[in-house]
Amino acid sequence: MRDPMMDTIHFSLANNFDELTRLMSSAEDFLRSRQIPERTIYCVNLILEEVVTNVIKYAFKDEWAHEIQLMLSLQESEVTIRCEDDGCAFDPLSLPPPQLHDSIMDCTEGGLGIYLVRQTAHSMNYLRENGKNILTITIK
Repeated sequence: MRDPMMDTIHFSLANNFDELTRLMSSAEDFLRSRQIPERTIYCVNLILEEVVTNVIKYAFKDEWAHEIQLMLSLQESEVTIRCEDDGCAFDPLSLPPPQLHDSIMDCTEGGLGIYLVRQTAHSMNYLRENGKNILTITIK
């Protein structure tokens, strides 16, 4: 749903990977329609894929349907992504950087996606409020 007063679009998706495909396509269409540079679109896609994948894979301890709320907002030269879910509390900013090696084959599993998000984003903020994880990421 598009907010006509702001350059913002909201997404509500279920915690399954079919929804991730729909989100990525809609977000890219939204950004392209506003002539956002290709590099920024690439960064947004990377961040959306990593964040939503982590929520779908790790946030919920049951097999029930859960709703993930996302918002993309444009303001001047910034894109803000806000992801909200009712999964287990998890602050991605609390993770230490992964051990990087000369070869990707030598890296241990876990944490590399969040590391990439942190390196791509201009800023990140995490908040746990009313039983929800709220992650806000800004890209310039």
